[in-house]
Order: sequence, then structure tokens, then C-alpha cells
Amino acid sequence: MGDTDGQTRRTPLLKAEGAAIVAGGAAFVLAAVVALPLFWGRDLPIAGPDSVGQFVAYAGGIVAVLGYIVGRLWMRDGFTPFATPGDRTRAGVSPVDVFDTIAIAVAHGVIALLGWLVLGTVLADGFQDATVYFLSASALAATAAAVTGYAVFLSAVNMSLLRLSTVLGAFVIVGILTAMLSAPDPHWWMLHLSALGMTQSISSLSFNLTLIIAGIIVTAMARYATDTRFLPPASEGDPVADRRRAALIRVRVGLILIGVLLAGVGLFPLNVSQILHNASAVGMVLVFSLVVFWVRAALPEAPLAFFVLGYVFFATVVAVLVFFVVGYYVLTATELVAGIVVFAWLIVYLRVSGAAGPRPDVQASPASAAGRAQHPG
Repeated sequence: MGDTDGQTRRTPLLKAEGAAIVAGGAAFVLAAVVALPLFWGRDLPIAGPDSVGQFVAYAGGIVAVLGYIVGRLWMRDGFTPFATPGDRTRAGVSPVDVFDTIAIAVAHGVIALLGWLVLGTVLADGFQDATVYFLSASALAATAAAVTGYAVFLSAVNMSLLRLSTVLGAFVIVGILTAMLSAPDPHWWMLHLSALGMTQSISSLSFNLTLIIAGIIVTAMARYATDTRFLPPASEGDPVADRRRAALIRVRVGLILIGVLLAGVGLFPLNVSQILHNASAVGMVLVFSLVVFWVRAALPEAPLAFFVLGYVFFATVVAVLVFFVVGYYVLTATELVAGIVVFAWLIVYLRVSGAAGPRPDVQASPASAAGRAQHPG
């Protein structure tokens, strides 16, 4: 009986793995079909214009976006970022759900695009002046597309608040590092962090696009990380439950504002509107400071260490601002430390909120939930 139960639990996971292999195989074939005639008879550089690395980056970005969307559609119960199939069936799928899913898909695409570009640059430095024959280049490009499709499909099938925290962190790190490494002015840091978004270059595009999409993701996850449907059952008019519900709503509004203001930093670079840019950056830090103190009433079951971490982060932001005012810190260091603190807290909050339960997106992956639906009782 135990072996039968174990096989039942494993079956949905094996189905997801099989579907991911098919998705990777489809990406391999499509990339090979495009790359072979494009590369025919040529020796290609590893990185740079018209290189294998550039093709892989573009193909990986496209495959990642499509792979994520296909992975969510493969669940068949709806087109939401993360929830159990039963929950999706009851709640229905709203246009906001679709928008959130597409935003997360784009984040996967940008991670793949920038990640393959960085890897291509590293390999080019390791193999100085090397070129790749067209057959080898086609095989490498197709393999990279297959790996991307496989990994992103599984990410889509198993997406949850916990996994989204990893995606958000990887997305921001890859995007900002790419902007820094590709900045046309190597001394941009002498001005401020926002200088990365002020030029007409790939660096500025990476920087501003990263902030905009990250803001959209934060706004999207706010609904799911503060969902009042998952509050413990309470009697009508219970003052404790009412206070917690009000606190959750305050935190949700705060997270949405942080996301909107973060996107505003990217939408309004300093050379476009200094007032809107600074208002977005300062407003994001101020709202973060409020949310840090609101979250205890909204999520009382969270560990004490989480609340202490928030207070320490708040004190850190205040300290760097004081250091900047007295001239001890330059603006770049102030912005960098404050930005890292805010993002780090958001990622930890996502994980704590996801682990707090009882949330179906965390207690069971979509695949395992589907398995229980197929084998009730």
C-alpha cells in the first residue's frame, strides 16, 4: 500500500518532468531550424555582434517567455501566476491574473536573455579570438534553447510565492549587474546609481527595464502575499480578525505602492524628469519604512527574527541617509545600500508569507495538487 501511495504522489511530478522534456525538445528543434540556415557556411565569434552568444541570448529570451506561458497553460485549470487548480476553478481567471502571469514570464525572458549574454562574454574572454563552426554553433544554440525551455517550463508549473522570491532576486541582480558592466561611462558611480539609466545605451535599457518589470512583479505578488481568504476562520465581528484583516490590507496597499514607485524610478530617469524620479525613489523608501512596522499585525505567525530583521533594515536605511547628509557617504553608496535593503526585505517577506500558510500555492505545488484532485481521499 505504501508503494502505491508513493507512486501516486510521484506521478504528477513525473508528468511535469515529461512535459518539460517535450518543451525542451520543441525549443531545440525550433532553435536548430532557425540557426542552421542563419549560420550556414560561417565561422562565428563566441560573443559580440552576429555571434553565437548573441543568437543564444535572443533565442533564450523568446523561449523563456513562451515556455513560461505554455507551462501555465499546461496546468489546464487556468492562467494565474500561482494557485492550486481547485482554487483557480472556483475563483476564475481575471485579466489581472493574466497580466501578472505575463509579467512573470517576461521576467524569466529577461533573466535568460541577460544570463546568456553574460555567459557568452565570459566564454569569449576564456577563448580569446576563437570562432565556432556553423554546425557546432547551431548545435550549441539549439542545446541552450532546450535547457532554457526545460528549466522555465518547470518553473512555471511549480511557481509559488517561495519560487517567485528567487525569480525576483535573480532578475534584479542580473539586470543591475548587466547595466553596470555595459555602462558606456566606467566612472558612472561617481555621480549616482540612477546615472545608469540616463544614457541612450543597452546599459540604460537594462537598468530601466529591470526596475519597471521588478515593480510590476512586486505589485502582482502583493495580492497573493496578503490574501485575506487565507486568514484563519473567525466568527463574524471578531475584533482580532478584523484588525488583522485591516493590517493585511494596509500591507497590500504598501506593497502595491512600492511596486508602482519602483517602476516609476525606471519609467522616469533623471534626464526625463528629476522631480518624478526622485519622488518615486524617496517615496518607495518611505512606504517601505511604514510596511516594516505594519507587517507584524498582518502576519503575527511569522518568526520573531523576521520582524527584527525588518527593524534592523529600517535602522540601516536611516543610518545611510544620515551618513549621506553629513557627507560621509556618496549618493551612489546611499542609493545602493537602500535599494539592496528594500529588495532583500521584499524577498524575505515573500518567503515568510509563502511559508506562513495555509496557502495552497505553498503547501502544494500545482503538480501535487493536481495529483490529489485525480486521487481524492
